[in-house]
Amino acid sequence: MKADSARSGIIILALMIVQFLSVPATAQYDTIAISILDSVTIKISELETCSFRFVSEFDINNSEYGLITHSETGEVFLKAPGKMFVEKKGDKGHKVFASDGSSFTLYSYDKNWYATMKSEMNLIEFIDSVSSQFGIEFPGVDVFYPDFTDNILMTSDNLIFLGLGVVNGNECYHVAGAGEGMTFQYWISADGNYIPVKLSIVYTSLEGDPRYSLEYYDWKGNSSIDDSKFEFKVPEGAQLIKLSEVKNNSEK
Repeated sequence: MKADSARSGIIILALMIVQFLSVPATAQYDTIAISILDSVTIKISELETCSFRFVSEFDINNSEYGLITHSETGEVFLKAPGKMFVEKKGDKGHKVFASDGSSFTLYSYDKNWYATMKSEMNLIEFIDSVSSQFGIEFPGVDVFYPDFTDNILMTSDNLIFLGLGVVNGNECYHVAGAGEGMTFQYWISADGNYIPVKLSIVYTSLEGDPRYSLEYYDWKGNSSIDDSKFEFKVPEGAQLIKLSEVKNNSEK
């Protein structure tokens, strides 16, 4: 155990040195905050499977009533290297995203349409691809990126450790930062597992400073998930659409 702790400490120290060499000299970063975020990446990189539930809230500006808060709930199942199942429901509808490692399917329960594509990319490559090309949102998965901390540092001017806080009865490390047009906060479990418990973003460049928040529940790592979980069967009679049409169909 002592040897493992020493190795983890060396890894975190090395990551911190690399990151400080790659970010602007004018930026101000708390080394404790960086160490906490790096520990999240290290812990998550050790997972072969993972599942969690989430609850998110987001503000949308209304010309008559100002900021209106919307919400979504859902669950996420992941299995390396390329299997995923995400189901979410709320003010943006009820949808399923499923990838069995060779193909991806998006299905809308509300509209009874689906889109599909072949894909043998790993999860990170796949999420990047469909997010950038088709505007598909995968809630709560940013923490799975191997460059999670680097992305935060490269888009932020400040990062600070605010001490311990409590979210839903869980004692958490509280980290906050600010970048161009936004401020953000992460709450990370302080029980040695370094599991994300909550994130919050305020978009300061947008009218009314709309907020986005997401809370994680029921984290399960390296538990058995049968492959059938990722093989979503499209209901009979569903309309097939192109992935490029997903956004327009979602807004109808």
